[in-house]
Amino acid sequence: MKKIVLILCIIMQIFLLGGCSSDPFIVFSAQNPKNGFNKNQIEYNFKVEQPVYYALIAPKGFKDDIVRISLTKKDTKSEFWGYTNYRNTTIKLNGENYYSDYFIIREEGIFVLQAFNLKNLSKPIATGIFRVYAN
Repeated sequence: MKKIVLILCIIMQIFLLGGCSSDPFIVFSAQNPKNGFNKNQIEYNFKVEQPVYYALIAPKGFKDDIVRISLTKKDTKSEFWGYTNYRNTTIKLNGENYYSDYFIIREEGIFVLQAFNLKNLSKPIATGIFRVYAN
């Protein structure tokens, strides 16, 4: 019961931080969002090998229960900023209106995290950008 109350509190905090938008959005933090966080803990710059926690939130719920999470790295050394696919994950939401996880990146760069409905992989439902820098 405490876990459910904690998760509901987190979701309410995130709604307050993200405004009242009904579109899904992504927030990043150096702290686990399952423990709760406020707007001062939302970050977009991380050190190499530091855990990057993220939460994908859809205030009005997701259209599908299966979502693809795609992490892409921007190539800043290329003349036209190419992209490298870094990681893809397909998740089942079970009717929830949020998903959170983390990853550790061992190289510096600019990264784009996108979420897609599995039925339409050409248009992201949410996008977030963050940077990883050397110590």
